[in-house]
Amino acid sequence: MKRSFLLAILLFPLAVFAQKLELGVMGGGAIYSGDISPDEFGVYFNQINPAFGIFGRLNVAKPLSIRLGITNGKVDGDDMEIGLEQRGLNFRTNIFEVALTAEINVAHAGNEKGTQWVPYLFGGGAVYHFDPQAKFDGDYVNLQPLGTEGQGLPGYEAPYKLTQFAVPMGVGMRFIFKNAWSLGFEFGGRKLFTDFLDDVSSKEVNYLDILEGNGTLAAQLSNPKIKDTPDANLTYVRGGEYQDWYYFGGVTISFYLGGGGAGWGSGKGIGCPTNF
Repeated sequence: MKRSFLLAILLFPLAVFAQKLELGVMGGGAIYSGDISPDEFGVYFNQINPAFGIFGRLNVAKPLSIRLGITNGKVDGDDMEIGLEQRGLNFRTNIFEVALTAEINVAHAGNEKGTQWVPYLFGGGAVYHFDPQAKFDGDYVNLQPLGTEGQGLPGYEAPYKLTQFAVPMGVGMRFIFKNAWSLGFEFGGRKLFTDFLDDVSSKEVNYLDILEGNGTLAAQLSNPKIKDTPDANLTYVRGGEYQDWYYFGGVTISFYLGGGGAGWGSGKGIGCPTNF
């Protein structure tokens, strides 16, 4: 009897926790904006690539949920597609992200025994890994080890790190069905603290420094047009004013654990937003 009572005490917090927890998947797209995109911000449909992820969401209270997610996607850019053929740069990279975000549920409306809708804002922190490549002679070359902007040479920066911190932020809408599962739509950008997601920045570099210090391949990929126009200016800025961002957006599907639905209590909210 005592053992059963003790076991019940130990399992009760887990049961309560499970009622507030949901697990889900995300499928959608990834896009990028930066030095090799048409504008600083925008949806460039020819640059949308697949993205997918998994997540867990803890519904702390009606106004607040905490989400831990893992997302994988791909972004790319090509001067040939944005009218900058004279520069001739291109890149692609996979992005693997682990993000912890808070979701602020702006409203909560509907019938808890039927369908509810919850618009939300989200923000938090993320760690992501990237590794930009460029197409060269029919194959793809990893750019970071080359030092296309003189990284590692005297007078230039150290090589940029491939695993960095980002700040996710965005908006979404969830539809909760019978307090058992939900369907959501969301879109969010990532504020980055590097301008080298695409291996291109707004720093001034010298072609001969790169050629002599980092080699022929690094120089060719730094400025592909110089070999075609030998009288070109050997000191140049490869990128522009736009800072790099990447974006994930898509559809989420999640299921509540423990049979407790969203774990937000029994407020009715039928037909209009409920009070938090």
